[in-house]
Amino acid sequence: MDEGRSKALLALSWLWIAMVAGYMAWGVIYEAGLSRWLSVWQLEHWGVYYPERTAFVAGFLLAAPAFWFIRRRAMIARVREGSGPAAEARRMGRSARNAAIAGMLAALVAGGAFLLSQRLPDGSEQATPFDGARLGDGPAPAGKVRIGGQLALEARTDYSETGGARPRVIHYVGFRPDGVARDAPMRLFVERDVEGREQLRTIQAFLPEQTGYLIENGLPPLALRSLEQRGVRVARPHYLLRSGDLARREPYYITAAVAGLLALACLAVAGIGGVQARSRSRLAEALEAQSRAQRQN
Repeated sequence: MDEGRSKALLALSWLWIAMVAGYMAWGVIYEAGLSRWLSVWQLEHWGVYYPERTAFVAGFLLAAPAFWFIRRRAMIARVREGSGPAAEARRMGRSARNAAIAGMLAALVAGGAFLLSQRLPDGSEQATPFDGARLGDGPAPAGKVRIGGQLALEARTDYSETGGARPRVIHYVGFRPDGVARDAPMRLFVERDVEGREQLRTIQAFLPEQTGYLIENGLPPLALRSLEQRGVRVARPHYLLRSGDLARREPYYITAAVAGLLALACLAVAGIGGVQARSRSRLAEALEAQSRAQRQN
């Protein structure tokens, strides 16, 4: 294979890895795409699902051909370069440059995610009245809405999280907007995250009017499966009403934070690798000068 074609395939390999990583991260954050499909498959066959680990394994398998080509090209380059401090310096320099490129790409992703988040509602706007009976007839409003209706406690599921300093309970409760028949499939759910079950009857989830942002098909697969197993009919598409002010921006903030940490790690590796490459290069130059002096003598 000629060098030009090899370099083009190398660039495409790195691009493919970046695309796979971004796609799987998007799937985990939004519970969509291949990540959601695999989660549903795990629930159907095992009764549990592991979104982060599943995304990592699936992403690695999708990117495996690119990893194989990059590794093969590196091994060929190592054989051509030979051994010794000079060859090691070239390899270290190449690795440092690759880490720097990866860091800059991650920094661009972090910056892009943050800038995109600023174009979304920040929660300070007034909620607009919306007829919840119209859900499913067209695109849902992107801004904060206020919907009147009543809870459907028969369509409720919740989870306890005890790993933190304080136990928290996340609730998903069906909400039947005014004008919707009682026997219609549940199309709207509200989400509440509270500390302990004792606060359950003091939160907005039990008021006759709901405010928040509508998230299409926002129920996690585990919550959706729990409801369907109990015979609750869930409409397609369904909507999740999130009350947090940063409900729209939060996924972008998470993406920016993860990409920013990755950028810092890659740039740190690039800096350390660059220092080591220069040290090896100076050692190679000193050995070369010593060798020339010995030959002259």
